[in-house]
Amino acid sequence: MNLQKRRAEGFTLIELLVVISIIALLASMLLPALSQAKAKAQSIRCINNLKQLALGVHLYVPDFNEVWPPMQEFLARERIESSWRPYLFNYVGKNAQVFDCPVEKKDVYAKGTNTIVGQFKRGEISLPSGIGAVNVHWQPGGAQPPFGRPGYENNLCKASAIESPSHLLIFGDGHSDWGGWPDDRWWIWKERGGANSAGFNRFLQLDPGAMRHSKRSNYALADGSARNFDPNRIPCDPNQCWWSAKHDPH
Repeated sequence: MNLQKRRAEGFTLIELLVVISIIALLASMLLPALSQAKAKAQSIRCINNLKQLALGVHLYVPDFNEVWPPMQEFLARERIESSWRPYLFNYVGKNAQVFDCPVEKKDVYAKGTNTIVGQFKRGEISLPSGIGAVNVHWQPGGAQPPFGRPGYENNLCKASAIESPSHLLIFGDGHSDWGGWPDDRWWIWKERGGANSAGFNRFLQLDPGAMRHSKRSNYALADGSARNFDPNRIPCDPNQCWWSAKHDPH
């Protein structure tokens, strides 16, 4: 009698399989939602980093006669090249993670050597970062980039030259290296076609950073805000250009 009772209280193989199937079904329904929640959280962290970088610029500018930090500079006395990141390092609390997006696992500035990251040291410029600064229209001419390159194009930007801060992109996800400049993985730029010509589109340029967040990417603007954009809908035409301090440079 006791043996029969124990058998009656146990689970049959079919019942176990049914329970396992239900658990697997529930897991398959929950995992996409969890994945989306994780991606959303990472995108929010990325946007927060972009806002901190924009704030860093606004803190930097008053200390340097209203001139924006260089994108790239050759320091003659030290005989080294530097990227834009050491100029803002102190203004973002010396936090190297601010220069990265948590979604990006390969190009991570914070993984660099502590003696180089954020410093005007040899080798700093070769470190990649998950966030790039905008210098799309980098050649001298009608399109004034937000960050100039003294010693190269001598086109440093003053705050007064920015015509529409709410429509000027200054930082964004990723960079625009697609093979030609492997050591310059820290800026968003244009080389295909005339650098100052209209029609820049990161999606058409096959720039992975432009599609980092579900075929969109995050950007900081000159007014200090940060937003998520479809790369195909960022203006760069004869009427307006969100990549240039001059609103209609083409």
